[in-house]
Amino acid sequence: MYLLDTTSIAAISIYALLSTAYKSMQVLYARPLNGPAVSAAPIETGPLPAVDVIVPSFNEDPGILSACLASIADQDYLGELRVYVVDDGSRNREAIVCVHDSYARDPRFSFILLPENVGKRKAQIAAIGQSSGDLVLNVDSDSTIACDVVSKLASKMRDPEVGAAMGQLTASNRSDTWLTRLIDMEYWLACNEERAAQARFGAVMCCCGPCAMYRRSALVSLLDQYETQLFRGKPSD
Repeated sequence: MYLLDTTSIAAISIYALLSTAYKSMQVLYARPLNGPAVSAAPIETGPLPAVDVIVPSFNEDPGILSACLASIADQDYLGELRVYVVDDGSRNREAIVCVHDSYARDPRFSFILLPENVGKRKAQIAAIGQSSGDLVLNVDSDSTIACDVVSKLASKMRDPEVGAAMGQLTASNRSDTWLTRLIDMEYWLACNEERAAQARFGAVMCCCGPCAMYRRSALVSLLDQYETQLFRGKPSD
């Protein structure tokens, strides 16, 4: 028993030491540099790139989806903007279609109704296959975005060395309970420390699902792998 206690204390101590070192390095590398962090290559100038916004939706609350689409419709982006809303075989489709009808007259919006639920990845790919913009912005159907999100992300993508850019996440219910405050804190740390530190090395391991923009040329080359990825031998959908 004494040996077990000693081993446990040693293991916890080593874990705490490694975690502290990891956290310290993460904070250090998350600090912005004086100058370009990834590449010193000249940034492209010219017409604003066309942006396709893709919103996959499955059994979403109509009010939440409506708020999401309203935030996209209110973007201040001056370039071409197209929005592809994909209903992934929702069981509440009748209510969802009523939300779609609110934007049917907006020429920027297109709606794709999949006959059955195939998963978020395939829903995204269905929209990517119909779109043609230089940049692709993925937005979750339960998210709302600030009016300048597309403009800010697209400006970062004018650097040809940047393949993806993501937004800053905040939990809309962050002030409700201690748990939602912790979740919001986790979002902040993930965006402002973890991914910021990874960006210093030119490769972010994972962009946030609710709001991430990708260069189409980079995205298309990986779509097959994205669609067929397996986890423990089963489709990762």
